[in-house]
Amino acid sequence: MLSPIKIFIFASQHSGFQEKISCKQHASNNMNKLSFWHRLALIANICWLLTWVMKYYVFIPKGDLQSTVIITGLVTANVVNLLVNLWTGVLLSLRKLPGDTPRWLMTANFIFLLPQLYLFFK
Repeated sequence: MLSPIKIFIFASQHSGFQEKISCKQHASNNMNKLSFWHRLALIANICWLLTWVMKYYVFIPKGDLQSTVIITGLVTANVVNLLVNLWTGVLLSLRKLPGDTPRWLMTANFIFLLPQLYLFFK
């Protein structure tokens, strides 16, 4: 007797049920992921910059917004920016850097990484 799992596998193989993804679509999905993470890192880096400016001049009123900017700036920015730049470096070394992520965005995130690392190891 066939189990329900074997019947499902047989039916899916012979009915055209399997989704076929071309290499171009798969690469496009990966490129969109990298672009998303670079954009998220840029937003976190802007919060990091606002946090350091707020250290000397408070222009955001105390409350939820200020605490969100501080947490995003001091915690999230360092982690996300480091991981995104490492991921971009690996893809760059493998010559598989996607073409849809803007170069200025990658450059800006790398420039933000330098003072973040300096202040982290200081």
